[in-house]
Amino acid sequence: MMKLLGLIMKRPSDSQIRISKIVLGIMLILTGIVAFRVQNLSLEDSIFGIALTGDTKLYVSYAIIALWAIPLVLWGLDINVLSRGRTRILQILFAIILFIISGMFVETANLWVDIFYFLLGLAVFFAGITGKAITKKWLKAGQKITKIRV
Repeated sequence: MMKLLGLIMKRPSDSQIRISKIVLGIMLILTGIVAFRVQNLSLEDSIFGIALTGDTKLYVSYAIIALWAIPLVLWGLDINVLSRGRTRILQILFAIILFIISGMFVETANLWVDIFYFLLGLAVFFAGITGKAITKKWLKAGQKITKIRV
């Protein structure tokens, strides 16, 4: 048990962080393709009380499929223009978007896509809370570091 806690407390290396973000992007691509092309899932008729027309549903489904760009391009290539705190907030917002997407699909008998989006969102949420998904290069980004000379 103590070894498991020690493993959780340890900070992953930069290459592990990049690989996990690239895997997250690939999983989002595959899940979007399976959801809309293989299983032919459809979206709910209204989201947050806003009625969706056919064209709006199509645009929302394209946005869900294109969601891979955030983790794969920005986080996988280690492009970061924000400070550590704002990057964590961005990761938490991305997780909330994945939570919302998981509730947008019309219920069917074999719907595992919504559960998968929820689990991906949960992983991103915990990564955003802990701040362990930020590479060492960007830990001090946006901070003014002053030396104290004695």
